[in-house]
Amino acid sequence: MTTPARERTRHEIVRQAMRLFQGRGYGAVSLQDIATAAGCSKATVLYHFNGKPAVLAAVLEPAKADLAELVAAAAQLERDEAQEYTIGRFTELSVRYRGVIDVVQELIPVIEEMPEFAQLVADGLRMTEFLAGSDDPLELSVASFAINGLLGACRRPGERTDDEMRHLCDVALRRLLRPN
Repeated sequence: MTTPARERTRHEIVRQAMRLFQGRGYGAVSLQDIATAAGCSKATVLYHFNGKPAVLAAVLEPAKADLAELVAAAAQLERDEAQEYTIGRFTELSVRYRGVIDVVQELIPVIEEMPEFAQLVADGLRMTEFLAGSDDPLELSVASFAINGLLGACRRPGERTDDEMRHLCDVALRRLLRPN
């Protein structure tokens, strides 16, 4: 049974890990760094998580769950409606999870090798298909290009407000993916 104190400790570990991963990069942060920032021992971190990838998985869990929800909802729609829905939701999620995107960008070259993130990768690929609105390889490439550009722009939270970023993302995706 989880007690409120244990839940608070776990939450603080995740919060501090996110801050450290975003500030220094995932590769430069150790479990000891996370423990120190969270005000606990490394053993406490390991009590809650079975290693740094598990801490990262907890950091990414809210974004992963929202992406899975986006994909499940889009799968129930006709292709055109799915594309429209995905543009709106992806724009919103990209702004909401700006810090998470910054962390994930560093991991993209190796994320497929991390079993903890297999579903996140699969959902990201499925979302790309919905954004493309077509099975055409060129449209899929354009959608992938659009995603990478949007995520790159979202990495710099201080440059634009959330509202400015939402507007930019929405306009950019629509011009690239729904030009007519």
